[in-house]
Amino acid sequence: MSGWRAAALAALLVVVLVAIGTARQVQAGGAEVGLADLAASKSDWPMAIAHARGAAEAVAPGSPWPERGWLRLEAIGHDAEARGDDETALLAYGAMRAAAMATRGPLSGWARRRAQAEDGLARVTASERNPTGQHVTADAMLDSLHESEPPAMWLLCTLAVAALAMVGGLGRLAWLGQEAGSARAAQAVAAAGLLTYAALALTH
Repeated sequence: MSGWRAAALAALLVVVLVAIGTARQVQAGGAEVGLADLAASKSDWPMAIAHARGAAEAVAPGSPWPERGWLRLEAIGHDAEARGDDETALLAYGAMRAAAMATRGPLSGWARRRAQAEDGLARVTASERNPTGQHVTADAMLDSLHESEPPAMWLLCTLAVAALAMVGGLGRLAWLGQEAGSARAAQAVAAAGLLTYAALALTH
């Protein structure tokens, strides 16, 4: 099998896998929205929040369900605030923030969603009146939220791909032995993987 044919088959396999994953995400998002609405109709707010978060995290190209999951979380939080249900409001805004962190990536809009969630968390926490405990200000709440954040998923995925490219390229060179000097493609893959990995590791 020629190199070009192998590359074409590999690309086709990737496209098929992406298409299957996208279809599953779209289906899961729609199911989660339906379950969230059902739970909300019964005033089962913890379950409604859990399913709305699931929809918000079911990101797929062209899927409407993540946005609808976000809107449901936001509506549950605002309604809970209005009726003085701080526990449900905190749960909803916390789910919003968790979903934003889980879907971080370029052009995903996660930063805006995280800011909305953190504003809600800070607002509810600062308005709580617990005579037996210490009052927490909105600024203190925001500071605590920013203290420790996990690395973005896109960053972890990019590092993993770069590492695989580097290992694969080096493995190919080792397999070729004396012919490695003429294997430009393998050298380029290994070098690109190394440079990408190093750049991300040093800048994040």
